[in-house]
Amino acid sequence: MAAADAVDGRGAATTAAPTTGLVLAGIALAASLLPWTGGTPVVAVPGVDGSVVGVVLGGGATLTFILRRRGVVDRRIGAPVAGFLSGALFGYALYRLMRPAIGTDAVPVVGVGLPVAALAGLGAAVVAVADYDAIADDAFWGRIRGLTVALAIGGGAFIGLFVGQLFALPLYPPETALEFSVATTVGYVGSVAFVAVYLRGRGLSLDYLDVSMPSVRNLLVTVGGLFLLLLLLGVVTAVIQQLGLPSSDSQIQQQAGENPTLALYFVALSFLVIAPAEELAYRNVVQKYLYEWFTKRSAVVLGAAVFAAVHFSQYQDANPLATLTTLVVIFLLSLLLGYVYYRTENLLVPILIHGAFNALQFLAVYLQATGRLPAA
Repeated sequence: MAAADAVDGRGAATTAAPTTGLVLAGIALAASLLPWTGGTPVVAVPGVDGSVVGVVLGGGATLTFILRRRGVVDRRIGAPVAGFLSGALFGYALYRLMRPAIGTDAVPVVGVGLPVAALAGLGAAVVAVADYDAIADDAFWGRIRGLTVALAIGGGAFIGLFVGQLFALPLYPPETALEFSVATTVGYVGSVAFVAVYLRGRGLSLDYLDVSMPSVRNLLVTVGGLFLLLLLLGVVTAVIQQLGLPSSDSQIQQQAGENPTLALYFVALSFLVIAPAEELAYRNVVQKYLYEWFTKRSAVVLGAAVFAAVHFSQYQDANPLATLTTLVVIFLLSLLLGYVYYRTENLLVPILIHGAFNALQFLAVYLQATGRLPAA
C-alpha cells in the first residue's frame, strides 16, 4: 500500500511543493552530469563531465523530495534537508563559475549544465521553503501562476521598449546625441504603452497608479534612500573589487563614455523618462501585482529579481561572470527601490531616487570622458 501524501497542519494533502521540488532537484541532478565549466572539478570522476559534487547534492535533494512526496519524512525535517542540499548545489555552481576568475582576468567557460543546475537548485531551495510552510496546493499553484504572470509583465514592458526603439530608429537614426536621446525616449514610450494596455486589459483605472504629491516625510525618505543607494553601490563595488570579479557597463553607459554630450542628455532623461517608465512598470505594476499572491516583503524581493532579469540583454558581456555580477548589483539596488515603494506607497519617491541615482552616474561618465574627473 502506498504511503500517504504529505499533509499540512490541517490534514490537507500538500503534494504540490514536494512534487515540484522533486522535478527541480531531478533537473539539477541531470544537469550535473552535463558539462559545467570545462575546468578540472574539485572531485573528478571518469564519465562525469559536469560535477560529481553536484550529482551528490542533487541526488540527495531528489531523494529527500521523494521521501517528502511519499510522506515518509515529516516536512519539518525533510524540507530543511532538501532546501539545504538544493541551496548548496546552487552555491557550489556559483563557486565553480567564480573560482577561475577570482584575482585573474580569466573568462570562465560555461557549459550548458552549470546554469541549468544552478537555477534548478535555487528553485528547489525556494520550493523547499514553501514545503516547510505547508502551503496548500491551491495557494502554491496560485503563487506559481502569479510569479509567471509577473515575469510576463516585466518581459512585456521590456518588449514594449524594444518595439518602441525599432519604431524610432528609421525616424531618428542614432547618429547624434539628440537623435539617440529621442530614440531612447520613444522606446520608453513603448514600455509605458504596454503598461497602459495591461491596465486596460485588467479593467484598472488610473487610480491604480500610486502617484501623489510627496509629503515632507516622503522627501526625507527620498534623500535618505538616495544616500543609502549610493552607499550600497559603494560597498558592493568594493566587495567586487576585493574579490577581483569582473563587471559590465550598460550599452548606454558605453556609448555615453564615447560621446560626452550624450551623457549630459541622459542626466535629464534619467529624471524625465527612464526612472518614471521603469518604476511605473516594475514597481507600480509588477511589484504591486505580486502583492496579490505573496506577502509584500516577498513581492519586493521577487519584483527586484524580475527587474534584474530583464536587464540581462543590456548588460550582456563576453564574460558571463561579468554579466552575472552586474545583475546581482542591479538586484540589490532594486531591492532598496522596491522597499521604499512598499513603505511609502508613493511611486514618486522611488522615481526621484532612481532618477537622481542614474543622473549622478551619467554625470560621472561625462566628467570622466571630458577629463574633469579621474577614471577609477
